[in-house]
Amino acid sequence: MKIQYYTLTGKSGGDVYFNLLMSSQKRLNNTVSHKSYHRNWSFLPYLLKPFIKINSECDLIHSNAEYGFVFKQNCPLIISVLHIIDEPLKKYYLSFSQKKYYSLMLSYIKQSLKMATFVVAISKASERTVKQLYDIPKIQTIYCGIDTNVFRPITIPPNPYFNKIKLLFVGNLTKRKGVDLLPKIMEKLDNRFLLFYTTGLRTPKVIFSDKRLIPLGRLSTDELVYWYNLCDICLLPTRLEGFGYAVAEAMACCKPVVTTNCSSLPEIVSDGENGFLCEMDNVADFVDKIRFLADNPQVREEMGIRNRQKIVENFNLEKMGKEYNQLYKRVIEEFYGHKR
Repeated sequence: MKIQYYTLTGKSGGDVYFNLLMSSQKRLNNTVSHKSYHRNWSFLPYLLKPFIKINSECDLIHSNAEYGFVFKQNCPLIISVLHIIDEPLKKYYLSFSQKKYYSLMLSYIKQSLKMATFVVAISKASERTVKQLYDIPKIQTIYCGIDTNVFRPITIPPNPYFNKIKLLFVGNLTKRKGVDLLPKIMEKLDNRFLLFYTTGLRTPKVIFSDKRLIPLGRLSTDELVYWYNLCDICLLPTRLEGFGYAVAEAMACCKPVVTTNCSSLPEIVSDGENGFLCEMDNVADFVDKIRFLADNPQVREEMGIRNRQKIVENFNLEKMGKEYNQLYKRVIEEFYGHKR
């Protein structure tokens, strides 16, 4: 198969998703082409049409819901829905300009879903949201895959934080990710705790007044693996996740997670078994679960072992690649009336 991917570079989980997806298809010996455009085109993506370079030999085009409609050609169009900003998030956590932007995105998503030959959601939560908003008969959930050969347990040499409980937050420093809750959580924890945090892929560094919150900046993949292994607990007090890469990556590195009981996360984390799912915005709930794990190192170790097994069995890159490969073949056969 010849698959053409069109994306806008967003410096977000969407970039990670498409990069892993393309990698999975190359492993299956599919011919993969990729054309990426600057994320500023997301405001008015239809103006991008004159600049699009068409690959006339491709069997299928795959793009994102926020802008995929502009890449529609005379071949099957697969549209991925990563997440859709819901009304409570828009109402309570977004600025006026952000609300306007996401309202615009909803109109673009509607166009993309209307033109799509088939729609893929990356979690059951995203699939439910799509079905609530739009009449989409052809939609399927295919979970994201983690490269468990990359995100894995590794031996960490002695470090200067050996007598601390090390929390790790990975993601863009946005309200959607719950970054405003980090200092509130740390305020309730004693000096046994340190919280290391990245700046994600696109947000600038934020310095908190509490010196126990330590910025790491933007990390390479190898650095991420190091910090996942160095930490004791992965903390993500998010308010919306399409999938939850940071959670799954930490689990693949044998770490327990404390995150929010929202959107896709209950599909990855079983509360009390792989970590804890906390009530959204409930600082006390997050603090209680962190303290429990801090006081019970054996529980942390047992959760970590289960986490690695769960990701390897259910959320690995090979499984993701095979499911997309099967979908591509089925869509192509139905569209052209024969196998290509």
